[in-house]
Amino acid sequence: MKTVVEIKNVKKRIGRKEIIHGISTKLYPGEVFGFLGPNGAGKTTMIRMMVGLTKVSEGQILINGHSITTDFEKAVRHVGGIIENPEMYKHLTGYQNLRQYERLFPEKLPAERVDEVVKLVGLEKRIHEKVKGYSLGMRQRLGIAQALLHKPSLLILDEPTNGLDPAGIREIRQYIRRIAKEEQMAVFVSSHLLSEMQLMCDRIGIIQNGHLIRVEKTETLVDSGSHDVLLNAAPLEKVKELLSNRLYQQVENGLIVRAEKDELPELIHHLSKHQIDIYEVTPMRKTLEDSFLQMTEEDQHAYTQTASK
Repeated sequence: MKTVVEIKNVKKRIGRKEIIHGISTKLYPGEVFGFLGPNGAGKTTMIRMMVGLTKVSEGQILINGHSITTDFEKAVRHVGGIIENPEMYKHLTGYQNLRQYERLFPEKLPAERVDEVVKLVGLEKRIHEKVKGYSLGMRQRLGIAQALLHKPSLLILDEPTNGLDPAGIREIRQYIRRIAKEEQMAVFVSSHLLSEMQLMCDRIGIIQNGHLIRVEKTETLVDSGSHDVLLNAAPLEKVKELLSNRLYQQVENGLIVRAEKDELPELIHHLSKHQIDIYEVTPMRKTLEDSFLQMTEEDQHAYTQTASK
């Protein structure tokens, strides 16, 4: 598969202190890649290096094969992005803002490109109104439209849903996924909203103390292989006796039982055979938040142990 971004053993030093430790990963067309990490983990530094705002101390960042360090202009022309909130001319309409931004490009864009990006982000009905009357969600969408004007291969979004209400968050999420697929670009998203990242992203990279500790498909991170199921069955004491060889926890509406997915049919059959009435068996999947907190806590413990030696 074609690679849009290749990050190769990238390090960043400030003075004698190394704050990014040999990060390597790749981004592909049509995918939404989530970048997660606690405050101070190195997310912003990594983003700034990807757009050339901070120099790479060692290693390479290639965008469509062009190095951000040695071939900056060719590399950055393939990048669009919003770092925090987009800034617009509030006294102009959304359409006028896009036309103004269009004039900054050295190469003339196709005449229909503004209309294409307006449609992509769903602003057709409000694009000719002044930006000062836009909601935060509409300004975010206009910012994304602006970042898409030159048909970038890479779209970088830092906290794209920051400050939005639930309806606005869902709206932005849907547009981000749609843009990635329809424009076949790689979308790199940094956010602290773990539930949204779980719904939005195809893959997740987790950074901790400047180390990229894991990169996985989102579905892999939320599916540990072992499954807890909520079992609502009666009589409860007899159920507990039959499950004495398994891990379980009693809760208000039944038992939470640890079982592999392929063990569930045999487990249900076993209970039924002993005249147990089964009312509900509901899988309880691990969330991205569970995985994130587990991994970062484990890595922080290992980091603290190493640093203390």
